[in-house]
Amino acid sequence: MNPELTFQNIRFVPCVHRRVTFAEAVRRAALEWRPDLIAVELPATLGEWIVRGVMRLPQVSAVCFEDEGRQGELAYVPIDPCDAMIEAARLGCEHGLAVEMIDLDLPGLQEPFRELPDDLMIDEVGLEAYVRLVAPYVSTRDDDYLSLAREHHMARRLQVLGGEHERVLCVLGMGHYLRVRGLLERGHVPLPEELLKPSGVPIIDRRPGAMLAHVAPSSLGDLLGEIPYVTYLFEQDRERLELESETAFDKLDAIMTIFKEAEQTYQETYKETITLTQWKSLLQYTRNLALIRGQLRPDRYEVVIAARGIVDGDYGHEVLDLAGSYPPQEKEAEGLRRFKIRNGRGIVEGREEKFRLLPRQEHPPHTTIQLRFRRRPPKELLKQWKEMWERAPMRFGICSWPPEDERQERFMDYARKRALQVISEDRKQVEEFSTTLLDGLDVRESVRNWHTGRLYVQSTPQPQGRVGAVVIIFEDSPLDFEPLWKTTLYAEHQNESDISFYSTPLGENVVGPRICRTEFGGILSIYPSMGIPDIWSLGPSGEIKTCAEALLAAGILFSPDHYIAYVAKKPPRPSIKQLAELYHKHIIFLPLHGFSAAHLKQVRHFHILDGHDVRAWAGDYIFDE
Repeated sequence: MNPELTFQNIRFVPCVHRRVTFAEAVRRAALEWRPDLIAVELPATLGEWIVRGVMRLPQVSAVCFEDEGRQGELAYVPIDPCDAMIEAARLGCEHGLAVEMIDLDLPGLQEPFRELPDDLMIDEVGLEAYVRLVAPYVSTRDDDYLSLAREHHMARRLQVLGGEHERVLCVLGMGHYLRVRGLLERGHVPLPEELLKPSGVPIIDRRPGAMLAHVAPSSLGDLLGEIPYVTYLFEQDRERLELESETAFDKLDAIMTIFKEAEQTYQETYKETITLTQWKSLLQYTRNLALIRGQLRPDRYEVVIAARGIVDGDYGHEVLDLAGSYPPQEKEAEGLRRFKIRNGRGIVEGREEKFRLLPRQEHPPHTTIQLRFRRRPPKELLKQWKEMWERAPMRFGICSWPPEDERQERFMDYARKRALQVISEDRKQVEEFSTTLLDGLDVRESVRNWHTGRLYVQSTPQPQGRVGAVVIIFEDSPLDFEPLWKTTLYAEHQNESDISFYSTPLGENVVGPRICRTEFGGILSIYPSMGIPDIWSLGPSGEIKTCAEALLAAGILFSPDHYIAYVAKKPPRPSIKQLAELYHKHIIFLPLHGFSAAHLKQVRHFHILDGHDVRAWAGDYIFDE
């Protein structure tokens, strides 16, 4: 038992509002102290509504009310599962303990926000050491009569409750702890009314207009103190444990869970993976962003910015979407109005006015930052577009999106140049300088023989011929794998190539009206275009086992030039190389990892339009981040 936070039969848990670490501290203190009464720094005038909100958890509510004489201003108390005071009331309800609300209700009351050391320190040094170091710096001022009156009221209530009960657990704000304890130690506590007389502020004894409202899912990010999905993970962790055991919730692990679950969705949707290098940079960047803000654990902003900056906008959006979700809130509440926060204003269902908000705990100062992501239509609209595509697929004849065609052709041209460079490097000859520099000084060989005083020059003969076919394999698949979409598309003008490819099924991912997105598994590009046959309609060959081999074999058969560039994770089988020799072709293997991952992603992802007329509006649904 720690004497620092104990006075006679009262155990104190000083806390910071809406922080999961302090909610855990309350649970640990309750299990250790075994109280028969829990006193909470919440106003008794709202006690009935707060208890009803606690009983609704894990669905999040807000106790809303308007002060007399403050028209157009809505005060609210969030029933936040990660708030230490809500956790205290919840424990009392679950264990059948008496719960007393000991705060004084005053008009226009709002707890000021203060910058405090990150509560991660509690995991390292303990709650007692944290309170000893922090509480003196956040205590209320001597001229703050409203706070002084509340502290006198809380001290007087604790005097009474301490005399009536054997063990009392008191959960109150960090800024009130020292003064409340000091008043209890002195024994004589003046009436709070005496402190309020000069100011003329009345004490509120009831709130007839108070109500419990169901918080809209879109407003949870403004109302909850922690990241909404972190709050959900805390709820899950809490439900898995017995009531007689303390939680062991790690917020850093919860943030890592957000990254990992978002990665799964990212892989399923975009067929992309996050490399080990990206993971290392992602975690380091997230930590650095938090340190810039003076915290040890990142918040929602740092998590999303790091995901978008290190990986890409698609992954950043998946992280943003997951971090802002709270699954229990999706269920509609019967008999309760909905409460929304929009642009800093409160909206209560059934009322037309938009209230100015007065949360009981002041939110930290913030700057609004607009994050631009590729447009993600609502799920209902996507469902309509999907049904539209399935009812009349390809009724106008499919076509591609010209900006993606241009980007694809630029990459294919770059691959052809890279292939010719490889041939030139393979044929390079180095000899000692005598009478001519040939194609230039060979620096490597000259430095290697620097001690002899000799210079070496290089001769790099240019390859005779061009690269006609380029084959890029992102992911190989068996030739008879049914779900794949296999087809051949032909050039629309002289600057385009004929392409044959296999990809994810057509119409699987509809992103706009008559627009679907798909990902190449592999692609064959032949330039100049020559109207090659559809290779997927040709008869199967016993030597061809996979889709990648089918594309490479087609490149060998139909390429108008001697060289074929093959970009893949591994080189082709010897039997395919023999086929190339038979047709007097030469395969130039280029490792896939030798190309920029960002460029490969831009080439792999493409869109199919159901008709040329769709190009008039496709730009509203297709663009890069």
